[in-house]
Amino acid sequence: MNTIIVKENYELKIKEYVKKFLDYIDVSPKTTETYKIALRQFVSYLDKNNISNPTREQIIEYREQLKEYLKPNTVNSYLIAIRNLYQWLEYEEITKDITKNIKGIKLENRHLKRGLSLEEISKVLSVCKDTREELLVKLMINLGLRCNEVVNIELNDFYDDKGIIMLKVLGKARDGLKQDPIKVDNRLFELIKKYVKEYDIQDYLFVSNSNHNHNGKLTTKTIRYIITNLFKKAELDMNKLSTHSTRHTTCELLLENNIPIQEVSEFMRHRQISTTLIYNKELDQRNSLASNKLADIMF
Repeated sequence: MNTIIVKENYELKIKEYVKKFLDYIDVSPKTTETYKIALRQFVSYLDKNNISNPTREQIIEYREQLKEYLKPNTVNSYLIAIRNLYQWLEYEEITKDITKNIKGIKLENRHLKRGLSLEEISKVLSVCKDTREELLVKLMINLGLRCNEVVNIELNDFYDDKGIIMLKVLGKARDGLKQDPIKVDNRLFELIKKYVKEYDIQDYLFVSNSNHNHNGKLTTKTIRYIITNLFKKAELDMNKLSTHSTRHTTCELLLENNIPIQEVSEFMRHRQISTTLIYNKELDQRNSLASNKLADIMF
């Protein structure tokens, strides 16, 4: 068995290794930026407390301090950055990984956001001013799409598989290359074709109308603005509503209509079925009359 040789009793200069670690990792730019922020704050904490070679107990103490002013999800993301740094340090035989088995903060098994009721979906669709907005709402709810998945859809991502229209969705894989196929209902695809013809779409399905980015790929920020604005125009109660509520709605409707949870998990592209179970536990007993097919709600 290979033994990891590490240096003992020396001053571990974290600052020097953080940059090397960030150059080493192969993650998305967004994740790299999160790591930078997390590790910059960690180094600042070490400097402020004159800690040159942190111990496991000091990492735990740092976690407890973060809990005082950061949200649980943020604390956990900071811990992930620190854990990965120390895993790399051990891999490079620089020091032992003192973060092993240090637990993150347990999150409540409850989403802070909620899905839309059938009545609310109808209200939102009624205030859509054009085909573009209508398609955006129906696409996000019908396929359970995330904002980043919507903005990356190109026309050539749609394809015919033995008479069934499929869409290749860019998933959340680290390398940004994972593609998950999703079946597209024929009624939804007819709306897509109508929209493409009406707006003369050539490349990305949703493009910007702004002067500074005309015909460029729509941003996730713009998607969030459009959906949130539609919620407000429909005079919905904005408490616990966000753009993610469209995806939440998809999951809830599927579960309410007795679709097996494994199938729902795969359709929603959840990495773990435990994520789907959270939605399952949250469902209220409103005796939904939704059809087994999500498209029946949209059309």
